[in-house]
Amino acid sequence: MPAIASTPQTGIAPAAVSAHDWGWRHTTRRDFALRHVDFDIRPGERVLLLGASGAGKSTLMAALAGVLGGADDGEEEGTLTVDGLDARAARGRAGLVLQDPDSQIILERVGDDAAFGCESLGVPRDEIWKRVHESLDIVGLGDLALDRSTQHMSGGQRQRLALAGVLAMHPGLLLLDEPTANLDPAGVREVHDAVRHVLETTHETMIVVEHHIDVWLDLIDRVIVLGKPDPDDLTGGVIADGTPDGVFSTVGDVLAAGGAWVPGRRIPTEYRDPNGRMRPLNPASHIDPEHAGEPVLRADDLSFGRGKALGEHVNLEFYGGEVYALMGPNGAGKSTLALTLAGLLPPIAGHVRVGTDMVPDGRGDDPHEWKSRELLGRVGMVFQEPEHQFATASVRAEVALGPTSMGKTDEEANRIADDMLARLGLTRFAPANPYTLSGGEKRRLSVASMLAAAPRVLIMDEPTFGQDFATWTEMMRLIAIARDEGSAVIMVTHDEPLVEALGARRIMFTQDGLRAGVSSEHGSRPVISSEHGPHPVISSEHGPHPVISSERSESRNLLSRDGVRKDFSAPLRSGRNDMSEAGSGRNDTGEANSHDGDIVATVHVTPTTERVEAAKPASPSWFVARLNPVTRFAMGLIMCIPMFFSLDVVSASIALGLEFILLWIGGVNPLAVCRKTWPIWVGAAGAFISIVLYGQASGASYLQLGVIHVTQGSLYLGCAMFLRVLAIAMPSVILILGLDPTDLADGLVQLVHLPSRFVYGGLAGMRMFTLLQDDWRALGLSRRSRGLGDEGAVKRAMAQAFGLLVLSIRRATKLATAMEARGFGSDRPRSQARVSRLHGIDAVGYVIAVVVPVFALAVAIKTGFWNQPLLS
Repeated sequence: MPAIASTPQTGIAPAAVSAHDWGWRHTTRRDFALRHVDFDIRPGERVLLLGASGAGKSTLMAALAGVLGGADDGEEEGTLTVDGLDARAARGRAGLVLQDPDSQIILERVGDDAAFGCESLGVPRDEIWKRVHESLDIVGLGDLALDRSTQHMSGGQRQRLALAGVLAMHPGLLLLDEPTANLDPAGVREVHDAVRHVLETTHETMIVVEHHIDVWLDLIDRVIVLGKPDPDDLTGGVIADGTPDGVFSTVGDVLAAGGAWVPGRRIPTEYRDPNGRMRPLNPASHIDPEHAGEPVLRADDLSFGRGKALGEHVNLEFYGGEVYALMGPNGAGKSTLALTLAGLLPPIAGHVRVGTDMVPDGRGDDPHEWKSRELLGRVGMVFQEPEHQFATASVRAEVALGPTSMGKTDEEANRIADDMLARLGLTRFAPANPYTLSGGEKRRLSVASMLAAAPRVLIMDEPTFGQDFATWTEMMRLIAIARDEGSAVIMVTHDEPLVEALGARRIMFTQDGLRAGVSSEHGSRPVISSEHGPHPVISSEHGPHPVISSERSESRNLLSRDGVRKDFSAPLRSGRNDMSEAGSGRNDTGEANSHDGDIVATVHVTPTTERVEAAKPASPSWFVARLNPVTRFAMGLIMCIPMFFSLDVVSASIALGLEFILLWIGGVNPLAVCRKTWPIWVGAAGAFISIVLYGQASGASYLQLGVIHVTQGSLYLGCAMFLRVLAIAMPSVILILGLDPTDLADGLVQLVHLPSRFVYGGLAGMRMFTLLQDDWRALGLSRRSRGLGDEGAVKRAMAQAFGLLVLSIRRATKLATAMEARGFGSDRPRSQARVSRLHGIDAVGYVIAVVVPVFALAVAIKTGFWNQPLLS
């Protein structure tokens, strides 16, 4: 193959891709996922890869990235090459960006994460940082500090960081596997515009997978469709390949039948209810609060958040027979408010109240104070992560759980479950384990399981995420049915077509700098009065609502009034990603926004820029902060180990006294040491009490009561153990406080020469531990929402443990894929972006670590107290 010219500005050569009679069968499957796949992609082409769920798109993308696996993972046929090399051998020429931003962030700091792929490919250090700065600039993150924590980034920023990490590798082939699926409209624009800038700058070859075709339509020049060439064969292959216009005109119906959002596809304006009657999806009129009676749910002067208030003085009313949409940017607090309204999180201040006729006997009107089972049929919550909800071993049992818990017979519950499964196309999975379903199928199951309980208030967090057109339409129908049967449906969503089609009442979240609160309108009656603060009171006489979100005015998924999705071909506008048009009542084209009348409230929340935690100091001691992380780790071990061989008051007292003096010299007040190590004092006190009461008896006896025997010897040993625990644990804790795990990993690889695969794999796992903590909390909340939260602590923990295990395996698998896609574990020698060195102060640290325990033990031996069981 002739050499491919690189782009002058970047030195990146766009890659050529070829598949010839290629196929792949996973080891765990009987049928091939893909077979007889043939195509040739020229350098610099931009390809949209389409196909129904299960068509093999992700399999092909993983194969192109060189991370699909070897002979132990599956069976391969034909050839799949990048620049003439087998895709596995060409690892590094392809850069893969996945759907979930969290599972692609490998390291804690922005610069380190962007440099990870370059390090794996052995790029020289000076070149690494040059590429990191260039790639961050390309994706619009160049103004972020390289040591900025990745935990403090929005979803759109994290996805752009993942893209920057791939670009820094100079791959030549950019693989995007639904990169905007988890993002709000602002995040979609961020990633789209970043990719556009990348292609304009580097001219790389691009293959993108996306359900919503219109997001990328302005950037592609070719469409490849995967499907089943033979309807009787379960094996997928290429069924169409050509220009966008040509493919959509010839196989548009096939794509639509497969669930793709084909440009120009008409969204229904009516639905068929359970009785067979056609009803409008978007009702012509809404509930009039002046004549509707009591709301089914309301927020009274509510402050919500997790520990710290995100929004304050929120007053909202929700009526049965209406759909409400909580809308706004990622991270604004929509899900937190939804969990609070569902009675799953306690209000920080104020109240959540339900209608009088919904209150259980003997209970108040705050759902957070109810038992778990009392929520069933009253308030239900569909979680953003479907796997957080699953509590049974089969799909059918999952849907039947709610009706069964509400007292229905098994026959009635199974009938309800079968009907719900049929509506959402899940009947064939009825006996399957819920965890074995695909992502979209799990989403539908989570909605079905909550709808089966028929709650009066149904709260849904991103109910249509990951759905193709067919299942999206059915989901919309189910929401309309719940609404028309009298339920209040509250959705957290970024899905503008869904909101428009259902005529949902918008509650907009804005980070516009006002004090956190809410301004609202229900017809002509404001919900909040001026006594709650300086927020504007909006009523119908004031005209259009003043807060207009750019996510609506710039969305490319809009519906025209006749139900047709429009503006597919116009490129997305770059620029603002926030509500910069607040107060104008117009979108960025200057036209009045048609959705103003649907906004019933605007919730002002604390801006995410003000929620960033202050940077943690490297150590409370100036001396310890200057030590190499490896030195700090080693000092903890060296000071601890000798003390394990002694159990006497003298050695422990001397060691503890020296440690306090050295910490004081190092800039740490002794009282501050005690505050920071209070768990150690509690543990040491526990050891003291247990040994005093139950330790070996010797010397004078002071108290004997059954197995309790307090003697002179047990008191001495208790004191010795108390002091030894403090002497061993306290310096270790102080040395570890503020220790940066990435710096420690660099030191272990460069100075101790531990295997980089082991060290950095463990480091990435440590970052994932924070996500698993969030998963554990969400599992507990979901069990409460499903009526299972009243179980004993042990039973509840065991049930959640299985769910956490499944989630941890899934997250670990995605993380491993992301790491391998960036060259991790390849045969190339790994380079290091940061240098870890030892200095003179580290030598002082090692001397201290040796002298303190040796001196303490020497004094104990010299005075005759070493390991003596009794004071003499």
